Amino acid sequence: DLMRMNTLIDIRDILPAIRVPTLVIHARGDRIAPIEAGRYLADHIPNARFLQLDSADHWPYFVDADQVIGEVQEFLTGVRTGPPPDTMLATVLCTNVAQAGAHAIWLGDKRWNQLVDRHHSVVRTALSRYSGREIEAGEQGMTAVFDGTARAIRCALDVRDQLMRLGLRLRAGLHAGECEVGDGRPRGVALHVASGVMKAAQPGEVLVSGTVKDLVVGSGLEFADRGPRVFEGVPGSWTLFAAGPSQAPQVTQPARPAGSIELSRRERDVAQLLAQGLSNRAIAERLYLSERTIDNHVHHILDKLGFDSRVQVATWLARNEHSG
Repeated sequence: DLMRMNTLIDIRDILPAIRVPTLVIHARGDRIAPIEAGRYLADHIPNARFLQLDSADHWPYFVDADQVIGEVQEFLTGVRTGPPPDTMLATVLCTNVAQAGAHAIWLGDKRWNQLVDRHHSVVRTALSRYSGREIEAGEQGMTAVFDGTARAIRCALDVRDQLMRLGLRLRAGLHAGECEVGDGRPRGVALHVASGVMKAAQPGEVLVSGTVKDLVVGSGLEFADRGPRVFEGVPGSWTLFAAGPSQAPQVTQPARPAGSIELSRRERDVAQLLAQGLSNRAIAERLYLSERTIDNHVHHILDKLGFDSRVQVATWLARNEHSG
């Protein structure tokens, strides 16, 4: 038969005359032609390359075809194209405690780490409520992904409001796009864009890219145009929008000298309890006032002092009492 006739063909004399790049592929357990025959061909063809497959099949299409195709492609082109990466479409949320570096210096390591833990706890509770998945937690913020864009925005607004009640200002950024999945962890340009959006946010502001805004048309969410931005390392210009009622001042006011600021007696009482680490609710119970009244006092104190968080109030109070 044809197979037997092929095995009788003797081409040994012409092997040294071959002057083209040659790849000899042979299965280790080939039952038709022994592997020594493949090695002989490679040894006697000038500059031939020998590839041994861990298989017992003579025909290449019965073994791992992807491996054979990859080896041939690399031999011919010098480049092997791997399988397409796994991808997922996700909405990425990046959060950051505003003025984190200043807080760390003012508070010291122990109290700063407690603040970071509180931030992470609030975010993780919200992620559980809104079906988000934590990707990374750092000293200054967190990154998470969602399979629902509207849920991601509402989660960010919820976290922003919760931290505001604790006297902390959150900066949050969201972007939606295709992410590559490596080791079960999304990565890619979408995460870089979300990080850039977050960095563009003012304290207390949740910013989203135009892509995110377009994906939630009809959701009832409201947005305010914040104009175009350019992010380092990311091509193009990105129009950003603030989601929900903004808690961030639109214009940064000049800082006022600390010595010229006077708090009312009630504001100083609230500030002293803030410095002890009490929540607004605990302060309300201590002073026999409503929590809403304490919320207003905290906002007035922050506005008077030109601060973004209660930890700055605590530092200011300690310095003034020490100087007094």
